[in-house]
Amino acid sequence: MNLFAFKTFIASLLVLYSSPILADWDPEICWMDADLASLTDSNYIALKQKVSDALKNSWCSKEKMNLLMDLVLFEKPQVCVEIGAFTGSSVLPVAATLAYRNQGKVYAIDGWSNSVVVRNLAENDPNRAWWKAVDMKSVRNAFGVLMNSWQVTKYVQEIALPSDEAISQINEEIDFLHLDGDYSEIGSMRDVEFYIPKVKEGGYILLSNLFTMVNGKQPKLKAFCALLDLCEIVIEIENDNAILFKKI
Repeated sequence: MNLFAFKTFIASLLVLYSSPILADWDPEICWMDADLASLTDSNYIALKQKVSDALKNSWCSKEKMNLLMDLVLFEKPQVCVEIGAFTGSSVLPVAATLAYRNQGKVYAIDGWSNSVVVRNLAENDPNRAWWKAVDMKSVRNAFGVLMNSWQVTKYVQEIALPSDEAISQINEEIDFLHLDGDYSEIGSMRDVEFYIPKVKEGGYILLSNLFTMVNGKQPKLKAFCALLDLCEIVIEIENDNAILFKKI
């Protein structure tokens, strides 16, 4: 067994056994000894319900929404980054909570380009045809409409570039990074290599769609193994398909 195959085997065991598998996000798992009173404030609960209603039928599950909002509220990150903003369904929970706190910003990175999104996808990738055909102009417009309708543009910095080019526009340490972009092995590894050095020690990284399968393989598994070398697993959500890490 070569080194990567061994690491992949160990990674699979870690995902299965290293931390609690939850039906719902539970902040007490992450902050067992902390005062979580801020998470039960009536105004915050009302905000969560409003965001949840807005995200019905979106690509952001309620469980992920709860994690994103609680993390931003409790950890108070000043610099958040999401790679793969698309229509903004997982940017909104972050931006709405930053607005609730009245501080911080989120860099929303997406090429919003068919050629960019398929550049690392193999010709036989079953998702390639869909990504080539999707109306990216309408997708980007939907993102802008969502941010404007929520009046959170003050807290959102939109970067319409591929992630490897967008990195040059982020000159601060990152407190929270959401890796929800490129579904290829090449692209997801590039995002780890470019962005993890900018995440501060103790900062959080959420890797989404880990177990998305393409032609019988998991394109993001190599990125997951790379993160294991630099971070500790905090918790898994969405049936282990999204993993929250903390940089060590």
